[in-house]
Amino acid sequence: MSAPPNDILLEARHIKKYFPIRKGLFRREVAQVKAVDDVSLTIRKGETLGLVGESGCGKSTLGRTLIRLYEPTAGDIRFENQDFRRLSGRDLRQARKNIQMIFQDPYAALDPRMTVGQILMQPFEIHGLLNGAQRIQRARELLELVGLRAAHVNRYPHEFSGGQRQRICIARAIALEPDLIVCDEPVSALDVSIQAQILNLLKDLQEKLKLTYLFVSHDLSVIDYFCDRVAVMYLGKIVELAPKDELFKNPRHPYTQALIQAIPRVGEGKKRMKKSLSGEVPSPINPPSGCSFHPRCPHVMDVCRSRIPTLQPSPGQDNPVACWLYEQPPARQGV
Repeated sequence: MSAPPNDILLEARHIKKYFPIRKGLFRREVAQVKAVDDVSLTIRKGETLGLVGESGCGKSTLGRTLIRLYEPTAGDIRFENQDFRRLSGRDLRQARKNIQMIFQDPYAALDPRMTVGQILMQPFEIHGLLNGAQRIQRARELLELVGLRAAHVNRYPHEFSGGQRQRICIARAIALEPDLIVCDEPVSALDVSIQAQILNLLKDLQEKLKLTYLFVSHDLSVIDYFCDRVAVMYLGKIVELAPKDELFKNPRHPYTQALIQAIPRVGEGKKRMKKSLSGEVPSPINPPSGCSFHPRCPHVMDVCRSRIPTLQPSPGQDNPVACWLYEQPPARQGV
């Protein structure tokens, strides 16, 4: 599902999220973890924007920072034409009705001491919506909407399977009829067959409720199935942003190319596989100079070691990529 380019729900500019490292008796700050480092993106109404990258690249931190579960270190966020960073108190609570999150681990996301009904009624209690009878009725309706039985409203989370618990988390996320839902790896903890059911449920709900998703995942197969546009993230920065079909057909950044080449494919076991990406993601405490991907890049040039490429469209292209291979000049130099 796509939306007109000017129909923007959330816009983030130059977002940074640094976590201080403190040591010593007086807990002085000695370094910073640069989890998100100067990220700009937009999310259009009705679309699913995928955020993909290896573990430790900062994608989950970015998702939480955009909805202020983590306060940004720097940058601007506009949500529904409001300056979301400046909201506080009642105004922030009101805005948060329209932004919800589905977490990766459905076991940890639900309070084991509360019944499913109490969990689903809690958003209405926090925002002072509906009366007691209406809340329990709405909880029953939400359970049926996500494919569970209304009679399960008095059960506890431990009585459900992993897939059923994630359905409860989804029901809680849609309870207040939000506009934007951040899905933080919502199927990575589930069996493959259950993953497909949850993804199809999310698609159905998007169509019924006119939802917008920011979908965080390390699984490019899931991204290919579920998302409209894809932002590829590496060491706290977005290195490529493109429509899903274009990204998989013509990946431009060497990191994106390596991720797509690493997707397992049935029937290729006896064929010679392409060389996989070597090395590990560098530490966000002490990132490399220049392009952060240059220690692992097969096309590294001298300029990559000293200058940071910007995320911008290259000549003749609409989709931005942060790579010196597509910026002119400089001329290519030896590896």
